Amino acid sequence: MSRILQVNSMLQKALAEIISQNLEVPFDFFLTITRLDCGSDLKTAKVFVSVLPFSKAEEGIKFLVNNRHETQGLLGKKIKLKFTPRLNFVLDDTEQTASEIYQTLDDLNN
Repeated sequence: MSRILQVNSMLQKALAEIISQNLEVPFDFFLTITRLDCGSDLKTAKVFVSVLPFSKAEEGIKFLVNNRHETQGLLGKKIKLKFTPRLNFVLDDTEQTASEIYQTLDDLNN
């Protein structure tokens, strides 16, 4: 496994733990870190987030963006890297798209 893949995996795991244990996520939605892509210089990271229910996606991303500084601070204490990457949260709508495709296929079968 290449170094960048190892860093991505380590950051994803650490970030998921921080969000679940240290942030007070509102009870009306559920956040999951689905993927993390760190830049080649390790100074930025694109964090793909799934929000359930999908109707609360905008609210979920806004929550993470508003808590970015606290999250990055905790991440910097948890990991051992020269730089703590700047986190950019992006909605991962893969599950929603798959659900819509399955619904369309079910409608066609009926």
